[in-house]
Formats: sequence, structure tokens, C-alpha cells
Amino acid sequence: MLQTLFTAFISYLGTSSDYFVVLLLVFGQYRSNEESRAVIFGAYLGNLLLIGTAIVIAVFLKRVPSEWVLGLLGIIPVVMGIYGYFSNKNESAAISEHLDKIGIGKIIFHIVWLTIVACGADNLALYIPYFATTNFVYLPIILIMFAAVLTVTIFVARQVTHLKIVYDFFEKYGDMMQLIIYVVLGIYIMFAAGTFQHLISLL
Repeated sequence: MLQTLFTAFISYLGTSSDYFVVLLLVFGQYRSNEESRAVIFGAYLGNLLLIGTAIVIAVFLKRVPSEWVLGLLGIIPVVMGIYGYFSNKNESAAISEHLDKIGIGKIIFHIVWLTIVACGADNLALYIPYFATTNFVYLPIILIMFAAVLTVTIFVARQVTHLKIVYDFFEKYGDMMQLIIYVVLGIYIMFAAGTFQHLISLL
């Protein structure tokens, strides 16, 4: 159980580095209490949609008879981590440009949209393999842990919005942190599902 929860914690932490930068940009744009509350609600809703989608897909994938086949999904976060690290795409600039066009009445919708667009592919690439190889008995505790990590991420992002050194750190090292966590977890998923062991036995 502890191993499952620790993996869940690392999984969600791995998706939080990019999202932390997104939140810094958003909180920097919307500073009033009313705007901040809309941002926080949108962040929770966007993450709930992503996690819910991953769980639904994982439920169908669990019908695959051999667990080692599910372990092949671990290749996805490895590839996404490597791609994200070497990609030249500047998400921060695109998000900043988009935020300038948002009115107060549409903040929640656009935060959900930003969450899905900026983090959706990466998050699903990590969540689906994880949930597909996880015992759903632990799902309530895992979801509580995810909510706790998200809450801390939102709180810290809001508090340090004005600290340039924090923003610069995640801009500089965020991709590297994500690469390491994605690759390690992808390998772990394949190992825990017996994928590596099965492939080696075929040699």
C-alpha cells in the first residue's frame, strides 16, 4: 500500500512542475480575491476532468487479460518526458498572450481550458498507465493525496507569484524535473506490471 501511495505522490508531483508555472502566470494576471477564487476553482475543475478521464480509460484497459501488456503503457510517459524536455515549444509565452484576452466572467472556463491544453497530454500520458496498473481499492486515498498536492501547489503558486527567482527556477529546471520523474515512473510501471520480466523471458 505504501509503495502504491508513494508512486501516486511522485506521479502527481511529476505533473505539477509545468502546472506550477501556469499557475504563476495566471495568479500574476489575476490578483484580486474574486479573480483568485475563480482561478482556484478552475484549477480544481480542470484537474478533476483530467484525472476522471484517465480513470475511465484505465477501467477499460484493465480488461486486458495480461498485466504485462498494460505495462507497455509505461513507454508513453518515457516518450512524453523526453519529448517535453527537447521540445522548443514555449508554453509560457502562449499562455501569457492568451491571458491578456480573458475577461473576468470567463476566468473559470479559461483556467479549465488552460489546464487541459497546457497539461492534458502530459498528465494523461502519466495517469492512464498508472491507474491501469493500480489496485482501485486504494483509489479514494490516492485521490485525496492528489487533491492535497494540488492544494499545496495552488497555495504556493499564489504566495510566490511576485518572487521572480521562483519563476526563473521552474522555467530553467522544470523540464528537467519532469523528464526525470516521467522516465523513472514509466520504467517503474513496466517493471511493476512484469513487462520487462516477460520480455526477458522471451529471449
